[in-house]
Amino acid sequence: MTPPSSLADLKDHVIICGYGSLGRTLAINLAEAQIPFVVIDNQRQRLRLAQQSGHLFYHGDDLVDENELLAVGVDRARTLVAVLADDASNVFITLIARRLNPNLQILAYGELPTTESKLRFAGADHVVLPSSISAHRMVQLITRPTVLDFLEEKEERSHLIELLSQLDLQIEEFTLPSESSLAGRAIAEVEAKGRGQFIIVAVRHHNGELVTHPPLTLRLGAGDTVIALGRAAEIKAFFQQYGHRQPVRYRRPSL
Repeated sequence: MTPPSSLADLKDHVIICGYGSLGRTLAINLAEAQIPFVVIDNQRQRLRLAQQSGHLFYHGDDLVDENELLAVGVDRARTLVAVLADDASNVFITLIARRLNPNLQILAYGELPTTESKLRFAGADHVVLPSSISAHRMVQLITRPTVLDFLEEKEERSHLIELLSQLDLQIEEFTLPSESSLAGRAIAEVEAKGRGQFIIVAVRHHNGELVTHPPLTLRLGAGDTVIALGRAAEIKAFFQQYGHRQPVRYRRPSL
């Protein structure tokens, strides 16, 4: 994926509000995952660091001004991450961003536990507090939302994933486009075509319903998201062969 060269080229991108230590880690991870993003901050010294790292950036004098957010394409972005050191600023940014783009996914950082309810009231979809702080977790929320929902069904699944990683196995998610030849096929048929290279451990239907431990007779539909366990390269090759659009390459989670 060719990174966007200007703000005007941005679409379905991620906006990182704040380029402190957490924002920098997010930017590194998103760049490695080849997800388009822009950094916005009001401190020129931080933006110089972003520039040196080759990231697209924007200097905003007032980050809680809706014009500043519109300048970085909040109305056409897929995700906004508010990781400023000041909780109040994160709340205001969340409030303004939600008003400008009702469909935006918003991840917000809160320093104080009491800030969580305020951020959620302002419109944040996910709130990360110091007790659970992880830039990698926020990247997972952006790149692998269905997998994360599946893993969070039960805490012990995270331990399973850690053990699987030692065997060079990963969980990957893929959304079936309308032109995929897999649409209409039962899970048993799909796994048979894969010749044992992977197993399907969950399916999120296009209506949002998540089915864990799906029966082999379950038929997949266009728009369904398949969560498969196996070796990443083999899973990717299989879904490409059967008409799946080029998926985003996800890094293995460190759970």
